[in-house]
Amino acid sequence: MKAARLQSYGDVDQFRVDEVPMPEPAAGEILVRVEASAVNPFDLILRQGLTAQFIPLPLPAVLGSDAAGTVVRLGAGVTTFGLGDRVIADLPHNGRGAHAEFAAVPASAAVRLPDNLSFEQGATLPKAGLMGRQTVLALGAGKGSRVLVSGALGAVGRAAIQYLKEIGAVPVAGVRRERLDEASRLAGEAVDIGVRPATAGFDRAISAAAPVAANLLAHVRPGGQVASIVRMPEGTAVPAGVTVHELYHRTDAAMLADVAAAASRGALQIPVAKVFTLEQLADAHRAVAAGAPGKVLVKP
Repeated sequence: MKAARLQSYGDVDQFRVDEVPMPEPAAGEILVRVEASAVNPFDLILRQGLTAQFIPLPLPAVLGSDAAGTVVRLGAGVTTFGLGDRVIADLPHNGRGAHAEFAAVPASAAVRLPDNLSFEQGATLPKAGLMGRQTVLALGAGKGSRVLVSGALGAVGRAAIQYLKEIGAVPVAGVRRERLDEASRLAGEAVDIGVRPATAGFDRAISAAAPVAANLLAHVRPGGQVASIVRMPEGTAVPAGVTVHELYHRTDAAMLADVAAAASRGALQIPVAKVFTLEQLADAHRAVAAGAPGKVLVKP
């Protein structure tokens, strides 16, 4: 089969499409014929080796942790899926990713893709959908809660805003001035996150855009909480009385099934910016680095 493999840590020139043996699903795994996968910002960090001390990749490695496709083989002990099932999956960062024609996936990290969603739509959902919900849950936000979301027009920000609406909370999009109108259409209300306010006005906030993380903190009142999926810029001082919850993605099949169900009924929509081939994976990484307005997908 064809797989786009990272030959060594570094720039995008380290990707090469190779012919490799078909993966064999181990016990508890399913083999998926990949129809679409996504490139996430974290993939750029993995590629550069910035997390190699904590997440070492067996080079050459196949990246891609969001996948949508069809089950073609079952590993020993798998009873939750059948051959031909359409699925989406949240793959681990183990060098056996989804930027390939086939991928071996833990059955515990996959759920069925609703019939009314395309594979492309499905591939947008795992990481963004899970992180969007996990940020909201970390804040304990509920009906009537007013929550500021930075990076509101990114995939995680969009997922968080739509989930806040789903539970009856009040999202406020934090974006740059030039994107206020677009963000208002999504969230209902938007503020310029590029400037610091004279007075903090939020008890809860989600930090999903590193360049404005310090500004976001200035919007949070003492006693407030921030759920952050980005690293605060070096030297950033957290205001007294503000609690920052640093979150890392957590695989959760039950939650992923809820994410898929929300997308199926139209309560969650993440736009696709561009679709690339395996041979164009370097361009896909460049598109993510440039801030593509939506998910960047790869198709075999």
